[in-house]
Order: sequence, then structure tokens, then C-alpha cells
Amino acid sequence: MMKGVVDRIEGNMVVVVLDDEQVVEININDFEDKVKEGDVVFKRCLKWAVDKEETLKRKKEVDKFLDLFED
Repeated sequence: MMKGVVDRIEGNMVVVVLDDEQVVEININDFEDKVKEGDVVFKRCLKWAVDKEETLKRKKEVDKFLDLFED
């Protein structure tokens, strides 16, 4: 399964860094859901979808890591 993280959105192109570190550009119309930077996405049959559970998990991990530096 192709899976990655949205790095940025440039116009109607979504730049995704795949788990193998390859960078791909995907037309925003190829997504089933509204997509934003930091979302974990994966390719279904013909469309890309947001993995909301994995996105939330990674966000919590990053927030926990950043909390270490706030004191």
C-alpha cells in the first residue's frame, strides 16, 4: 500500500513524502477527503484517502516530543 505524509499543498497539487522517502505530487482532486499539511494519506483503488487515526497518533507523538523542550 502506498502511504505517506502531506508535506505541503501548492495550488492544486499535494506534495506527499511516501514512507520510502520518495516525494510525489498528486492532484488534489485525487483525494476522497479534504487534505491538509501533516495528514497521513494512503492510496485506495483509484483515490487517495486521509488516515485520520494515524494522523492523530503521529500528531500526539510530535506534541509529546515538543513538550520535552518547553520547560
